[in-house]
Amino acid sequence: MQIITEQWTDFIKILREFGNREEIDSQDYLWEIVINIRKNMHENLKQSIRINSQLCYLLEEEDLLKDINSPLFRLNHIFEHNFYRIDNDSFQGLKNFHKMLEATYGNLERFIQELRRVKENLSFIRKRYDRVLIEIYKYFKQISLPPRGYEDLRKDYSSILGKFKLLNTLLTDPKAYHVFMEEVDSFKKRYITRYKEEHQYFQQELDSFYYELHSLPEYRALENLSKIRMVKVAYNLKPIKKYIDTFFPEKCQVNNLDEVLDSEIKCSCGFNLGDILTIPSLKKIKPMLRKGIIEYIEQLQNKRFKALFMNYLSYNNESSISELLEVNPEKLNGFLEYIDERLIREINEALSNTYPLKISFDELASAVAGTYPVGQLDLLYKKLTRLIEEKTAGMEEIGFDEIAINLIK
Repeated sequence: MQIITEQWTDFIKILREFGNREEIDSQDYLWEIVINIRKNMHENLKQSIRINSQLCYLLEEEDLLKDINSPLFRLNHIFEHNFYRIDNDSFQGLKNFHKMLEATYGNLERFIQELRRVKENLSFIRKRYDRVLIEIYKYFKQISLPPRGYEDLRKDYSSILGKFKLLNTLLTDPKAYHVFMEEVDSFKKRYITRYKEEHQYFQQELDSFYYELHSLPEYRALENLSKIRMVKVAYNLKPIKKYIDTFFPEKCQVNNLDEVLDSEIKCSCGFNLGDILTIPSLKKIKPMLRKGIIEYIEQLQNKRFKALFMNYLSYNNESSISELLEVNPEKLNGFLEYIDERLIREINEALSNTYPLKISFDELASAVAGTYPVGQLDLLYKKLTRLIEEKTAGMEEIGFDEIAINLIK
């Protein structure tokens, strides 16, 4: 039996929607084409339904899932029956297929209209535009505009996020998707430009502060003193830097900010749009620096180092170490300029000589008093070692091979 002319015309229209425009003169061949279409569409529909579902969940638009997937479920329902076999009678197969279309869609025009939207959805998935939307959504959800100002960005930002509520349109209307992508690109360009301007200004302010800080005589002096290898003080540059870090992030080291901002909303240095630099007064920092300098000078003027310095001065009588040993730590004005790299080099050289450690007989007797078996003289060595460690406490990087013990009465 042959299908009626009206149904044949309907099938030709359907085939054209699937891109088939060849002349069909055989009912059996027509049935074969329908089977092939069903075979290709059935798997694509199931995959698209799954990806659409994932997309809705990732975009936090689960309420849209039913409307988005309903057209795919309807078409998939038609294709999931088992009568699409080449060995089935072509007339009966085409008749069943046409009957199901009418029962599901009411008429051919509605079927074709919905089919076109389904095809656009499948094309969207095939091009993996779902991944593009997910990345855009993640990017925009991380953006936090300051509560005041930025109204031009805020308006477009809200508009773009609102477009995700129209996800069904983005999935099935290429023109709407294209317009959406243009809006996203426009926003990102303006956002990145604004961010870079503020980021640059912030870094300039930061550089300016550090330049002023590092130009302070007190800072240069403490920085140089911190290079003395054998002296350790509590108030060195570390606590001062820690105090400064409470006000500032680290200086930015990123050289490819444009590339970073294409996928991230902010620089890895942590700067946020709208951040304002709060600069601490250098008047508050100067006393901290001076306190560290005083600690260093008091340590260096300690009698423990006197023999080393006097030995060094005996053949370097023009060294600035002599001024260092005589200066009043509480009256540093006019002396800070002497604390330069040359002085630090001389101090390290003087302290690198063998250190004469004076230990009195009374100290030695008190430290090692006791009875020791001849086979356990290592106990005597341990007590002597402990005494030496106590006497050299506060001096860094001094090894036992650099110490010469001077026993005194």
